[in-house]
Amino acid sequence: MDNKKLFVFIKYFTLVFMIVGIIFGGKEFNAQNITLMLILIINHQLRTFSLNKYIHKIISFILEIVLVVICNFWISGYLFTYLILLAIDANVMFKKFLASTFNVVIILIGVYFSFNYSLNYKIMNLGVSIIIIAVFYFNKYENEKKIEAQDLYDRLRISEEKLKKANRDLEMYASSVEELTLLRERNRISREIHDSVGHSLSTMVIQLGAIEKIIRKAPEKAELLTKNLRKFTQKSLDEVRAAVRAIKPKEFEEYEGILSIEELISNFKKMANIDVRLAFTKEKWSLNSDQSFVLYRIVQEFLSNSARHGRASRVDVIMAFSEKNLLVTLKDNGQGCQSIIEGVGMKSMRERVKELGGYFEYKTAPYEGFTVKIELAKREKLKVYSGGENNG
Repeated sequence: MDNKKLFVFIKYFTLVFMIVGIIFGGKEFNAQNITLMLILIINHQLRTFSLNKYIHKIISFILEIVLVVICNFWISGYLFTYLILLAIDANVMFKKFLASTFNVVIILIGVYFSFNYSLNYKIMNLGVSIIIIAVFYFNKYENEKKIEAQDLYDRLRISEEKLKKANRDLEMYASSVEELTLLRERNRISREIHDSVGHSLSTMVIQLGAIEKIIRKAPEKAELLTKNLRKFTQKSLDEVRAAVRAIKPKEFEEYEGILSIEELISNFKKMANIDVRLAFTKEKWSLNSDQSFVLYRIVQEFLSNSARHGRASRVDVIMAFSEKNLLVTLKDNGQGCQSIIEGVGMKSMRERVKELGGYFEYKTAPYEGFTVKIELAKREKLKVYSGGENNG
């Protein structure tokens, strides 16, 4: 039974009890008394079921207060039954300030009409009325708080949806900007290749054609052209190398291993729909080619196992660089297992780390995911110097 049906039931029960009180009070049901009772009941029914405007309900309630006073004088009966009817509507139909005002009026009516009765009757009239007012007042207060909480929840949910939409839009915008930036950079590199490398190669083709024609007739001239062509070729090669060094950022060269792992993770997230998070310490040092290759393969194998065997929804890849060591932790939230029989993938991980002189361990348990820890010592990258500048 909802609150509205409960209130209607209490009202009708109280009306019946009010009529019983009048009967036991010894009052005769003459035309005047019946008319007053009918006016009181009709007004009450109209306010409950027919009147929709707030001001009409207020006028009806004030009229009922007047009718209650008149009925108590002429018809008598149990005073608290009149007061209960007023208390229910005051706390159910009206807003907080108006309800509080009407509650005060109801209590004052109870106090005034109880003066002529015995102490027990006074306690019954006032006590029952105050209890009913308190119950409905606090019930209304709780309902208002629930409505406020629901309203706050709805606004927060709407805000959360807006934030999610904004985040999706921002991701799409960032992706679009990234693609546009990549296209612009490719276009710029294309122009650079066309203007520098293309021009140099065209010149070489022309000079080689000239050498081919005169090599038999004038070997000395052909030899001179060959020397000039070699110098021009070397100069063009130096320009290409300089252009490549200018295009390729220093940070990319230093952290190429981390960036390749980041690209691997990004592609995996798009394909597997698994949340993979890469984190590393602020202080970093560059990995050599062997370390980069081994870590790339291990991360690749771990992600594949997390999706295929672990059925994970999230994977964390943490790279902690210290002054002398790198500690890599790979952890998923998959289903885990009680024991592991090392397959080709796991053995390959272990062997590759051992070849680098590193430390490798893993642990798992049912419903606790899978964790792999790798520790590698810092190794300097080998630098290859070109000897082209010293040729000939």
